[in-house]
Parts: sequence; structure tokens; C-alpha cells
Amino acid sequence: MKLLNPIINYDKQLLLFLHSKGSVFWDSFWIFITNPFHWIPLFFILFFFGFKVYGLKKSFLISLFTAVSVAFSLLIVNLIKNNVQRLRPLNDVSVNESIRTIIEAHDFSFVSGHSTVSFTIAFLSFWVLKKHFKFAFLIFLFPLLFAYSRLYLAAHYPLDILFGMLLGFCIALFFYKVLSKFVLKT
Repeated sequence: MKLLNPIINYDKQLLLFLHSKGSVFWDSFWIFITNPFHWIPLFFILFFFGFKVYGLKKSFLISLFTAVSVAFSLLIVNLIKNNVQRLRPLNDVSVNESIRTIIEAHDFSFVSGHSTVSFTIAFLSFWVLKKHFKFAFLIFLFPLLFAYSRLYLAAHYPLDILFGMLLGFCIALFFYKVLSKFVLKT
């Protein structure tokens, strides 16, 4: 564990730096962004784009695969969180005196569920739509904003977010391979 101490200390310092850039003016905006329910219209837009390209049956199956990938992501995240048990910055006495408390959270921090799930959805959607829509890469604005909101609110450390992104990529890649073989048949 001593080998990880410099990395963990850097992670804490980076969070403190990023969090210090916030102001009361922006708090409501980032609280809005971090709420998963506010992103539901985006999922309808993605379904619409899928419908335009693949029709109703395939877009429904793509949505079903996406929902299963989200459930799988949450399962993996909770397994990791409950085994690693890293305290959130909000609850970590080594940093919480230096941050503004904007929200409350009492579960564990590593790995970020917001980051994992949003990047799973984004990568999966991007790979499904990229051949058909020139600006499909814009889907990554969603998880980037979502992930940054977690740093702004001091709900996660940067490494929680980074590993969530990587985990989301891996989960999306697995589900995309299955989706390609059985639904998209590419």
C-alpha cells in the first residue's frame, strides 16, 4: 500500500485544485448535471437516431442491450466499491476540511458509478452510430460533463473518475461485440 501513497496523495491534491475552481454561482448547474434523471431526454434522442438507422426492432434491441450493459456496470461498480471501500472526498478527513460541502453521499468512492455508466452508454452509442452520423463523437460531452460534476461536487477523486471511464469502455466494448454479432451483424 505504501507504493500507492504518492499516487493517492497526488489524486487528493488534484481534486483539491479542481474543486477550488468552483463557486456558489455554478453549484446549482453542477447539481443539475450530476442528477441522472436529467439526462433521460438524451436517451430518447439516442433511441431516435438508432430508430432512423436501424428501424424499430433493432433500435429496441440496441436499447435493451444498452440497459443490460448499464445494469451490469452498476453491478460491477458496487462490487468494486464494497471491496475497495475508498471514502468519498466529502467523508475523507484528510481533505474534507478543505472543500465546500455541496451534496451528501455516504457510500464509497472508488470506482465512480456515474463515470462508469455514462461512459458505457457513450461508447456503446458512439460505436453503434458513428458510421451513420458525422457528429456522433458529441455523445462524449454527456459523460465528460457528468464525470466533471462528480469532481466539482467532491463526490469522487480524479482516479475514481478515470477508472470509471476505463471500466465503462471495457464494458461497452464487450457489449458492442455481442451486439455486433447478434443484432448489428457487422
